Amino acid sequence: MAEPRQEKKVENQEKIKELQDELRSLMSQAEYLRSQVDAINSVIDDLFAALEVLDYISKEGKGKVVLVPIGAGNFIKARVEDVSTVIMSVGGRLSIETSIEDAKKALDNRIRILESVRLDILKKLEEINRKINEILPKVEEALKE
Repeated sequence: MAEPRQEKKVENQEKIKELQDELRSLMSQAEYLRSQVDAINSVIDDLFAALEVLDYISKEGKGKVVLVPIGAGNFIKARVEDVSTVIMSVGGRLSIETSIEDAKKALDNRIRILESVRLDILKKLEEINRKINEILPKVEEALKE
């Protein structure tokens, strides 16, 4: 028959392993969610930049010379002729021609949606961090035993 002390040691080691596995899983989830928040922040920044460009172009763009990106960090100069419409991506390699005001409304809507998604992710991240902070003292206590 095994000694009670030995059984307790084995139980404690199993408990430590279980807590450490849960902690690793939670930390991995937290890192993934942080990367998602970073990606969303990047898209939101791009959308705000697009809004600023649309504001400028609609007010002062006609006849201005602008740099048009052609890829790989290269640009060509072009003169803005028409500021009444914009070609806007609607996803899936599909673009439509729309008024600048409608494009700005669509960009604002995308920003609102992404900010809502970001908030949901941040709430999940907060919950995971709370769980991590609950588990850490348990692991430390089990390691002392």
